[in-house]
Amino acid sequence: MLVLTTPANIRYFAGVAVEAYERFAALVICGARKALVLPELDRGRAAAEAYYYKDGEDPAEALRRAAEGCEGPVKIDGGTTARALEVIRRALGPSYEIADEEIYALRAVKRAEEVERIAAAARAIKEVVEEAAASLEPGASERQVAARIFLALADRGLEPGPILVQFGENTALPHQGPTGRRLREGDAVVIDVTAAYEGYYGDITRSFAFRGGPRGYGDVHEAVAEAQRAAIAAARPGARAGDVDEAARAALRARGLGQYFTHRTGHGLGLEFHERPNIAPNSAEVLKPGNVFTVEPGVYLPGKFGVRIEDDVVVAESGAEVL
Repeated sequence: MLVLTTPANIRYFAGVAVEAYERFAALVICGARKALVLPELDRGRAAAEAYYYKDGEDPAEALRRAAEGCEGPVKIDGGTTARALEVIRRALGPSYEIADEEIYALRAVKRAEEVERIAAAARAIKEVVEEAAASLEPGASERQVAARIFLALADRGLEPGPILVQFGENTALPHQGPTGRRLREGDAVVIDVTAAYEGYYGDITRSFAFRGGPRGYGDVHEAVAEAQRAAIAAARPGARAGDVDEAARAALRARGLGQYFTHRTGHGLGLEFHERPNIAPNSAEVLKPGNVFTVEPGVYLPGKFGVRIEDDVVVAESGAEVL
């Protein structure tokens, strides 16, 4: 018996977008049967068999009814919160197993319609980033540009995710969120945008110099682009994810920049913006047709500038294709 509580897993297996927030929500799967457990305020949203509870009632009772007749060990997803786990244990007993390997093995291989949604997100993000880059003017703050990107994504029907806009020395900090730092001529710029189309995420990053650029910027940018090309060329069915990561690192080491690449080369995309496969050092995951992931090598020179180039690829029989 599988009891799933994370919104992405519920959506994947039941086709229902659920955001219960602090309330309990779950999908119970046993054999061919699927049953949802939802708060009363979500009544009518699920076409599948569903069991509801009202605010003030114990959701464990609804879960117990949903699981009636199910046999076998209780398996849960690893993203289950401590609060949700307590409900599961009250309803079904204290023993459970984490089933992430089975769950993510299924989710990592995308169906054609999933790939197309990710591709649609990536195409729209690319357009928005290009428009934002073309409209930059001195004096604009990182926060202001990020806000414009948010609205442009929403206007295209996308659900915005994390948006990073970085100027100057901030580009050397890979996860630095937008600040009040204002754009100056000669700044390095990084724009990293994540957004979902019909639930599926794309993730695109572009780096460029604004009206000039720091000393050595062009050489670093070309080195990162070369590393990305090497990683994409290494991504094919049967390749290990760690070997794809190593292809990017080897290209940067050859340029004397290996020590400045401080994160993994990429991550899977889907209903979540960080999924499997994990394109990281020593990752033994074997790539399969239908895997979709980012390829985003970067170089970060502390106190100076950083460059990251990110595109989304799908593994096809002939190799990786950029979406």
